[in-house]
Amino acid sequence: MLVLSLVSALCLVVAVYFLGDISAHFNPATTLAFALRRDMGWVMAGWYWIVQFAAAICGSLLARGFFGPAGHLAATMPKLGQSWQAAGFEAIITFGLVLMILNLANGPKLNGPFVPLAVGAYIMAWGTMGGPFEGASMNPARSLGPDVAIDNAQTAPGHGGCDRRGHRGGRRVRTARAREGRGGQRRRGTAAEPVT
Repeated sequence: MLVLSLVSALCLVVAVYFLGDISAHFNPATTLAFALRRDMGWVMAGWYWIVQFAAAICGSLLARGFFGPAGHLAATMPKLGQSWQAAGFEAIITFGLVLMILNLANGPKLNGPFVPLAVGAYIMAWGTMGGPFEGASMNPARSLGPDVAIDNAQTAPGHGGCDRRGHRGGRRVRTARAREGRGGQRRRGTAAEPVT
């Protein structure tokens, strides 16, 4: 998990340095915060959201095209039965990231040469700690992209939604079990013979 967090953090640091003069944020939550703080207009924020979500989906589809669905394309997937806990944890660490960015940015742009390093350090720290629990994306677009690419709504709505494939699969399992008779024999038009 440390290596994945380090790679993610370094990629983000490079991206922020590369595009920092245009705009330093790739996160819809950060865009919302800048719009609420009136650092950018709502129309501009809307365009940012469209680009952020479209880029995340396209990037994930491209990764799937190159590598297949290996590793679920790094989708943020909470452990079974812990969707609400994962959503709460994700909200807290995303809030911390946005708060740090708001304090380091001058409007929606960089305020000093070390801001990307601070953001990268935060991503690496919480990615390493929260990654094993639920993926720790700290970015709704980054969560949605892999979910769309692997056709899995595990975390799309609020980072804690339902798994469409899991529910369909669960119905298949329950249906198959309902067809099973006693002793594991399948019913095929007639009742299974009782075990004595």
